[in-house]
Amino acid sequence: MTNGHYTAIILAAQRPGIVNPLAKAYSKSHKCLIEINGIAMLQRIVKNTMAASNVSKIVISIEDANIALSIPEIKRLFDDGAIAFVKSELTLADSIVGAIEQVGIEHMPFFVTTADNCLHTPEIIDYFLNQVRETGAEAAFAMTPDTLVQETYPGTGKITGQHKLIDGIYSNCNMYAITSAAALKTAELFRQGGQFGRKEKRKALIPVVGLWSFFLYRYGLLTFKGMSKQASRALKIKARGIKMPFADAPIDADDQISFDFIEARLKEREV
Repeated sequence: MTNGHYTAIILAAQRPGIVNPLAKAYSKSHKCLIEINGIAMLQRIVKNTMAASNVSKIVISIEDANIALSIPEIKRLFDDGAIAFVKSELTLADSIVGAIEQVGIEHMPFFVTTADNCLHTPEIIDYFLNQVRETGAEAAFAMTPDTLVQETYPGTGKITGQHKLIDGIYSNCNMYAITSAAALKTAELFRQGGQFGRKEKRKALIPVVGLWSFFLYRYGLLTFKGMSKQASRALKIKARGIKMPFADAPIDADDQISFDFIEARLKEREV
């Protein structure tokens, strides 16, 4: 572990009452246990997060630590004191807030990500966190321009989640930062709207960000910078969107198509 100062929270729990199709296909209780190019998803994201120079502590949020400890390398890291566990809550938002409460707000700032981001590298993580520091953001989220994804990987439009703005289409990277106590309210975005915009849940964001902000976002009337300004105004904190120059950053193992794509990419990397 390096001398960085972020506490990383890796969300690895399975949502209650939901059978993940990938986990079922690979006969696993949790998607994060599936091996992709020979290494469990959770092990991959832990390894790459640990290697990021901005991260000093890693905490895994999951229902039962024994689930993750079934991965031998995760057990070794835990036995060595390199990682810790917190108990997840029923919802994504509550799991984030609960993890921060269990870890202790004195360990802020926090970096939050999910266990299926198998293409995230230390370079990607450090770029995001360096930008968060440079902008002075209290809350931040990472997005990659879809033009970059399509130029790098033509025909992969269905793999990434897309947000239409005035200055282009952007894809969420599942990387978030919380650097102040006031910014904890951003967890409400997960509770009300999912991971920044699943289509069926977007209307639930209205009470959080306000009707005008939602209208501007919903109808693509914001620029990338404008989205940060609206979020800052609505949440009364300094919120920033970080534009990522990495085509791999927004591609997570969400279904079999994206899983196969990621595995092929990892095989190219790890020859």
